[in-house]
Amino acid sequence: MHPYPDPPLGWPKPRRSAVRVLASVFLGLVSVLLAVAVPAGDFAEASGYGLTAVVAGHVAAIGITGLWRPRPAGNGHVTGVTDQGEKGRAFSYARLPYYLLTVTLAGTVLLAARPPAIVAFPFAVFLGWFLVVLLRLAPGTLVLTPTGIYHRSLVLEHFLPWDAVVDVQARDASDPWITVKALPAAGTRVRRHTGRLQAFEGQALPFLVVPSSWLGANAVPAYQATRFYFDHPEWRAELAS
Repeated sequence: MHPYPDPPLGWPKPRRSAVRVLASVFLGLVSVLLAVAVPAGDFAEASGYGLTAVVAGHVAAIGITGLWRPRPAGNGHVTGVTDQGEKGRAFSYARLPYYLLTVTLAGTVLLAARPPAIVAFPFAVFLGWFLVVLLRLAPGTLVLTPTGIYHRSLVLEHFLPWDAVVDVQARDASDPWITVKALPAAGTRVRRHTGRLQAFEGQALPFLVVPSSWLGANAVPAYQATRFYFDHPEWRAELAS
């Protein structure tokens, strides 16, 4: 077992804010009140109340779960592949954030597409398309290979050759993340599955960034391994095994 470097003390601990906590609690209460107030006898109206309660509750859960620091996963090796089939050590995204976001988007699509909100139908189509892209790429992953670092996020695929990497950092913020600082270089690959509609990862290019909230328990092991193999190129060949 390699002596992996430790991340900064307490990382990744999201920065709590009163606004975020109060907003999550408020939406949770709204969800409960809507669920209690579901009218009987009118299916259309009841379904609207029910869907709104589900969406509000899951948005509240997204806010609340984003405030905790998960216990780091063990150092067991999991094999993954890049977009070109190269094998390496993989750190998969957590399942809970996918569940919460999927239900939130799906519920919003159904609400926007139902009468009398049919005027929001184009918005429902857009969200439905985004949800299809998200699920097609799921689960996201970070894969370390002998030749470089591959990241598949919600809507972006990004590969960096090791020669392009200049630093690996664990960043603190309201939603901490891993930053792999890099220079533009031959061998870099970027595929944007939503065109010009970019998430946080796309805005950071040419850097490769991975939010810790999506890695969940894999955040610390992913940082440690990425930092180690950046510092020790002589060990990168073992990533293929």
